[in-house]
Formats: sequence, structure tokens, C-alpha cells
Amino acid sequence: MRLADTERTALWVASGLAGVVHLLAPGVLLRLASRAYRQVLAVEFDPKPGAKRRVRLVGVAFLAVAVALRRLLDR
Repeated sequence: MRLADTERTALWVASGLAGVVHLLAPGVLLRLASRAYRQVLAVEFDPKPGAKRRVRLVGVAFLAVAVALRRLLDR
């Protein structure tokens, strides 16, 4: 699949930004998820102990994907 330069850049930048947000604001993301679950799905979202740590781990994964995308797509 051929991607334009801007599309390639957008992929790794978006992944990197998602990673940074997950690392810096896990509580905000959990509150947003709770609100969305309640309003859209009509169910209660109850984060368990350690949820913030797991959200941060997802952020690390997003950053790793961003690095991999940058290396793969800049070829």
C-alpha cells in the first residue's frame, strides 16, 4: 500500500500523541471512558485497582508503535 508523506507522518505522530496522553493523563482517560460507557452503552465502568498503571503501559506500547512506524515508513 502506498501512502503519501503526510499520511506516513500522521500515522506515527498520532500514535506518539496517543502514547503521551496515556502516560500523562491516565485518570482523565479513565473518567472519559466511564462517562462514555454510562452514556453510550448504559453500563457502569468500574476501573479496578492498578488501572492507571495499565493505561500507562498502553501508552508505552503506543510510543513503541510510533517508533516502529517511523522507522518502517521512512524507508
